[in-house]
Amino acid sequence: MNKGIPYLLAVLVALTLSAGWAAPVLALFEHAASCLGNGGSLDLVRMRCVPATPVTLGWSFWATLAATGLVVMAVTNRRGLHRR
Repeated sequence: MNKGIPYLLAVLVALTLSAGWAAPVLALFEHAASCLGNGGSLDLVRMRCVPATPVTLGWSFWATLAATGLVVMAVTNRRGLHRR
């Protein structure tokens, strides 16, 4: 009998026995990769994909933007700075 055949059989038995735990682990990695690839995030506690939420700009953003614009206009007003 060839010396490599027992090693080949040992590898095949090991692969067969390991398939019981490897399949769920690989499925988890595939699920995480597809979730992250679509822009979501994976909730590891509940094992579900949380889709990405669009960013909404609320009223506080627009109020801050308007106040900053008014301050910049007041500071850079040439008539106010250089009166003759």
